[in-house]
Amino acid sequence: MLLDKSEIEIKSSSSIIGFTTEGGGSWKVWDRYLTLEGKRAFHIGNICGTCSFFFERLEGANQSVNAEAIIDALNKGVKKLEPSIVQALALIVPDGKYELLLQDVGPRLVKPGEKADYFTDEQVALWGVDGFWGMPHFPKTEYYRLQTKKMKEGRGLFEFLVPMFPHNWLESNRLAEYETAYDNNEMPSAVSISILDVKSPADWDGEKDITNHYCLAHYLIDGHHKVYAAAKTGKPLTLISFLAVSQGVSSEEEIAELLGTLNEG
Repeated sequence: MLLDKSEIEIKSSSSIIGFTTEGGGSWKVWDRYLTLEGKRAFHIGNICGTCSFFFERLEGANQSVNAEAIIDALNKGVKKLEPSIVQALALIVPDGKYELLLQDVGPRLVKPGEKADYFTDEQVALWGVDGFWGMPHFPKTEYYRLQTKKMKEGRGLFEFLVPMFPHNWLESNRLAEYETAYDNNEMPSAVSISILDVKSPADWDGEKDITNHYCLAHYLIDGHHKVYAAAKTGKPLTLISFLAVSQGVSSEEEIAELLGTLNEG
């Protein structure tokens, strides 16, 4: 459920997070990457609108990016995007234009190859298996699924929350603190930088209810303990997302449609 939203443009950032691209063949830009301290942390897909969506964890994904100035506010839970909260978070996000979203989410942990894995389930149902490897995409990471929702005219929303590192790196004492907080009906907040890719194959076999995948990937930069504890206890938390409007395979109209869908709850 979308609780609040605003628009923001960040300039002259000193964030350790960045975006980079790489060409392929005759394409000057083909592959897209999210970086940490200049190292590639995630391959976040290509620019092809008919190719399948994917993300893949790389060696640079090994740390969170903490908003120290407002750690208490995040732990207590953000209920509105107050200017002081936005200004503090803007310090850890790279330059660019963003739709800033505050959502109430219920994460569900998924491991690659499980029945609930998007890449072995919904993606294969529409695109089939990879033509080169002959198998589903392997993201090299566990991840969380959020909303999956049918939209209008063959569109569907698929929402992911992707951690920078696996849950077995987490500290047990901090997890216990958040589990207690959830048992007391508290709702802390996590932070992500997010990308919308809209993907639809050129053709498909048979009749399909959903042929256009709106894939919203939130890359978790702060709140790994909170998210895992929420998934473990089955409790919700709030997610503050910086949706980078120029980094995804999506138009302004498609982003507006996404926001309308999120606002519907």
